[in-house]
Amino acid sequence: MLKKSVLALGLASMLSACGGGSGGDESPNISVSVNAGSDVTVNEKIEFTLKALGSPSGGVFSWQVISGPDMEGFPQEGEELTVTAPDVKGNSPVELEVSYTAPDGTSARDTLIVNVVSVNLFPQAKITQTAPESGTSKYADTITLSGVDSSDRDENGSIVAYQWKMLDGPSTITTERTDQATLSFVHPLLASPSSVVWQLTVTDDEGGTGTTTERLSLLANDQLVLANAGNDQQVQELDTVTLDASSSVTVDGQFSCMWEQVSNGSSVTLADERACKTTFMAPLKSGNQATSIDFKVTLTDSAQRTGTDTVNIEILPKPLGNLNDTGTTLCYNNTAQISCGNSDFPGQDAELGRDAVVQFIPKSGQGNQAFDFTKFSEEFEPLPNSEDNFACVLDNVTGLIWEVKEATAGVLPNTSTRNAQNHYTWFLAGKANVTPGAPNSTCPQDDYCGVQALIDAVNEASFCGGNNWRLPTYMELANLLDHNSSGDYLLDPTYFPHVPDQALLGHQYYWTTQTSVDGTDGKDANLVRALVIDMKTGNDVTRNKSQTAYVRLVRRYGEED
Repeated sequence: MLKKSVLALGLASMLSACGGGSGGDESPNISVSVNAGSDVTVNEKIEFTLKALGSPSGGVFSWQVISGPDMEGFPQEGEELTVTAPDVKGNSPVELEVSYTAPDGTSARDTLIVNVVSVNLFPQAKITQTAPESGTSKYADTITLSGVDSSDRDENGSIVAYQWKMLDGPSTITTERTDQATLSFVHPLLASPSSVVWQLTVTDDEGGTGTTTERLSLLANDQLVLANAGNDQQVQELDTVTLDASSSVTVDGQFSCMWEQVSNGSSVTLADERACKTTFMAPLKSGNQATSIDFKVTLTDSAQRTGTDTVNIEILPKPLGNLNDTGTTLCYNNTAQISCGNSDFPGQDAELGRDAVVQFIPKSGQGNQAFDFTKFSEEFEPLPNSEDNFACVLDNVTGLIWEVKEATAGVLPNTSTRNAQNHYTWFLAGKANVTPGAPNSTCPQDDYCGVQALIDAVNEASFCGGNNWRLPTYMELANLLDHNSSGDYLLDPTYFPHVPDQALLGHQYYWTTQTSVDGTDGKDANLVRALVIDMKTGNDVTRNKSQTAYVRLVRRYGEED
């Protein structure tokens, strides 16, 4: 590197004289200069000497750092200085400048480069066991090793990375992370005492590394096949139950399973009794009491050693309730039919309730899907399902007895009492807030053509063994709808064969007891509309009680009039 000197020139006075033959002298130029010396290379934190040369002598030397890391003591004065190289993280140049001021006030400057070499002291790795806190570790204990006591021997250094490596030990030892300050692993199941050797490598902020190892003693366990049948479970009838022994432990991690039912009660069939993970369907029980089944799994390891464990499965009654399902059997996406069980369109009607488990539900009678009906004669005698001449139907799910209408015959009002085409105003005893309807008009009754006239006539005849017939509630009638019916209306035609030939305004409206709050007559506070259900569509709408609709009566066995 070329050295540079800056010279300040002093201009001397020039003297001259006039006259022939006379002579004169010239004073020389006076200049100032300084030389900082050659560039130097030194190790960090090492003392070295700086010495400058200045002319003319007798002046003052001043030093300062121009660029690079700061150096202690600068700026300072002196022709010769003893200084200490700075502590650096990597090789770093420091540019120094010396300024020399001569006795006459003129000055000059020069620079030099001090190349400071970084000398990294490698970090020191140290392993400390922090868990278990006391005593010797044994099977299933979590052992924790820490490297936080490792250190960087540089005064301003730090540890920036940790890396653990198992050099020797059982292959069943596993860890989640090996790049953190601490390392945790579980004491493995061992047939004989062993040990594990862990190596820790630490890296400092200058890329230096330090390594150490630690050997830990591992103990043998008395029991070598640890069967685990899983946690006890609480399920519902007809649920698919999973038995899982895959969390069992053996010395080498290899084992086979054999399941068996060990408690009394309903016997179940396992999908595969030799699979460590198998399933069965919780049986349907009678009554509303919970039951339970115990299963035992027997594990056999590769050395033919065995171990057992049991699990209890509590089976709760399935909350199907006393309501029918809808009869729906198909599933759909936004535009088309799809296979049920599609995860993009879950929880569909066909996948839930009685219809989804109908093949496992015992029936007292018969019916589509989960519907369960029994036919009865007019004298309330049960009839076989093949009988075509019946008067009422018992819904074995809800316990309700439904009127079966007589076939359409004759012309109104010359029809039979329970003829399918008779229709009535919503006129009920104690709730007569509408006119009852003219007699012998839309029905064959001589008094009036309100619902109460039909109820009275049917009860007076003790039809189907009872005199507690009434108009159904909204929920009772809606719960009778079969949305998968094969007929042109939403009732199973096998059990409800007769419907009106004539529709009311294109609908098969049937009255319910549900008064609607949709409106009043505009004159008083009486609510004059009631809900009807269209048996062709399943829709419910409100209808003025003075208008007429069809009626299907219902009663409950044992219910008082």
